[in-house]
Amino acid sequence: MPIAVAGVSAAVLLSYVAYTRQLNDALRRDARVFGRIYASAFQGVSAEAARRPELMFRILQESLNLEIPIVLTDASGVPRSAARLPFDYDLTDSASVRRVRRYVDQLDARSAPIELPDYDIVIHVGEPLFLRRLKWIPWLQAAVLLVTVLVGGWVVVGSFRGERERIWSAMARESAHQMGTPLSSLTGWLEEAEESAGRAALRRGDVDLVDEMKADVDRLLKVSRRFELIGRSPDLQPVRVQDVLERLRAYFAVRLPSLGSRVSIRVDVPDDAPPVLGNEPLLEWAFENLIKNALDALAGRRGTVTLTWIGSDLGRSAYRVRDTGPGVDPGVRKRLFDIGVSTKERGWGVGLSLTRRIVEDMHDGSIELEPAAEGEGASFRIELPEAPGAEDAA
Repeated sequence: MPIAVAGVSAAVLLSYVAYTRQLNDALRRDARVFGRIYASAFQGVSAEAARRPELMFRILQESLNLEIPIVLTDASGVPRSAARLPFDYDLTDSASVRRVRRYVDQLDARSAPIELPDYDIVIHVGEPLFLRRLKWIPWLQAAVLLVTVLVGGWVVVGSFRGERERIWSAMARESAHQMGTPLSSLTGWLEEAEESAGRAALRRGDVDLVDEMKADVDRLLKVSRRFELIGRSPDLQPVRVQDVLERLRAYFAVRLPSLGSRVSIRVDVPDDAPPVLGNEPLLEWAFENLIKNALDALAGRRGTVTLTWIGSDLGRSAYRVRDTGPGVDPGVRKRLFDIGVSTKERGWGVGLSLTRRIVEDMHDGSIELEPAAEGEGASFRIELPEAPGAEDAA
């Protein structure tokens, strides 16, 4: 559809340009014809009338009433009469005469003058004055057409985006609703297993499987609540990001790969970092997506994911999520946050898009992929508005 609209618009614009150019050419031909008519009429008058070219000039101008500039000069180029010039002139003033002679040179550059050697007269004919204004018509039409196409494209894209957002929000809330029943059942079955098998039987070394399964169920409940928030205005409260990051680090610590390579997560956020104004479940979701993205990039290799507080400036706190993986393919860096764009073979391309929506649309923050050389890992910078009074408290 957009290609068809662009094609039609281009065709209309080209037709405007072609038609206007044909009209300009026709008017130029008319001006040259007028010059030849004037010359013929001038030659046809009596010798006595020929001695009075100004009189003949006025008669022709008034009879034809055309807005065509014309200048009569002698063979040496001295102006003798003129009319319809685009400026004021006085042929008795030397400075004005020089200006008229410069204008004659412009007329001759566009159309060859008509010489009447028998009368010592050279006729210089220009284009109609309105022809200059007419030349701007296709460009004005092009500008109007371009604005129309841009506005139309913006409306179409906005409509598609709005519809996509509505579908996404509806699917997210429906998913949260559908997850409610099995999560309740899982909680009940987990309690039943603990009572039947005994707590000791559900341990593997230092890991208490009951606690970990409960943590996973709690995580699913949290995910369900997150989906319920999609498409709604979040309730923003002061949030300590350091607590959110430490909680994520602890959650992933027992779930990181332990065979072959080893990945570690480090949180480098001071305890006195100012709280931000946000929704804690949504912010946790955003940082969790970035951590998962980093862990996927480090799959099969040893590495580190570092969560850092960069600092505070103008009421906004900046954080960085960096990994030591292979980095981001330059071919997808600019599109990395678009829906459907993924660096993983089987990725859906939703996580980073959702993260940007949480940070920018729901928290009035910003997120960007920082420049990095290939092979130096990926680094994301997140800025969030601080909670009111956070600077004074710090």
